[in-house]
Amino acid sequence: MTNHYKNLSLIPGISGNENMVRSYMESVMQKYPDFEIKKDRLGGIFAYKKSNNKNAKTLLIAGHMDEVGLMVKHIRPNGSIEVLPIGGLSGDVFISQIMYVYTNDGKKIPGVIGSIPPHLKQSNNVDIANLLLDVGSSSKEETLSFGVNLGDMVLFDTPYIETMNGKRWISKAIDNRFGCGLALEAIEHFSGKTFDYNLIIGATTQEEVGLRGAEIATNLFKPDMFIALDCSPLNDIHDKDSMSKLGNGFLLRIFDPKNIMLFPLKEYFKSLANTHQIKFQEYVSMGGTDAAKAIDMHEGIPSTTIGLPARYIHSSAAIADLFDLDEARKMLFTLISDLTSDKIKSFY
Repeated sequence: MTNHYKNLSLIPGISGNENMVRSYMESVMQKYPDFEIKKDRLGGIFAYKKSNNKNAKTLLIAGHMDEVGLMVKHIRPNGSIEVLPIGGLSGDVFISQIMYVYTNDGKKIPGVIGSIPPHLKQSNNVDIANLLLDVGSSSKEETLSFGVNLGDMVLFDTPYIETMNGKRWISKAIDNRFGCGLALEAIEHFSGKTFDYNLIIGATTQEEVGLRGAEIATNLFKPDMFIALDCSPLNDIHDKDSMSKLGNGFLLRIFDPKNIMLFPLKEYFKSLANTHQIKFQEYVSMGGTDAAKAIDMHEGIPSTTIGLPARYIHSSAAIADLFDLDEARKMLFTLISDLTSDKIKSFY
């Protein structure tokens, strides 16, 4: 089986620069012609299977292609590069990190976010605005000669590695190449099958900077139900009372500040998971997913998230559990198989 999660995690793609991720997803979707490929103007890509049911409801399932990262903001006269954050990031994760500038002409320029020796520090401020990327040049002109331009993507080049016990994996961009990979697996699994509802599976853009792609996609498809496939943070290694833990199943997001899971939808999800012995963890979040945007679009769209728990997201490397991935996959596949247009209508 193709490891889409590995392949996708190795591709660079911050918000607004998802083209390489989209190309990979399209290359997989093209193998399944019973799905029609549709794209929105912001760069989202989706596989669409239209039902023969003239009264069919529409289910939209989406990961998001973008990862958090940096962008070239300014090149100083000495050749160093000022950066700005794309998505929610803490400056301390960048200190002493090797980073790469991805140029418009396809080059990958190495550099380092320099660590200042303690005896030279004037403060302990690790604001991203104070960080500089050193690409080894001695002037602005030399940096420009490398092909670096304002707006270029700046990212880590973290490898995909499985842990020694074979149960977990480490990589960058688990948030949210998980959702992209699971979307592709669903397309592969349900190719050749028919439904009495319209099934749309794919990935949005610019989730990390305001859930923008979800708004575009819901305007395009006007779904009757929306499922986000996304990754959520854990602190279980530091907090023994953490409500969710690695290896305990997928995350059923019952609350975040912009999406309180509708009661009929919550009871349906829990009943479905319990009936099929799918392990899940009820999860409360102070952040949001694309489902937070979809829920209040149009007349209201029943929306929720099938979540993958992970440690250390929004940094250079995160860690997730293959059992949790298996349970998320089981939940999504079971959901797609069990739903009908009537069931979708019952969640209103």
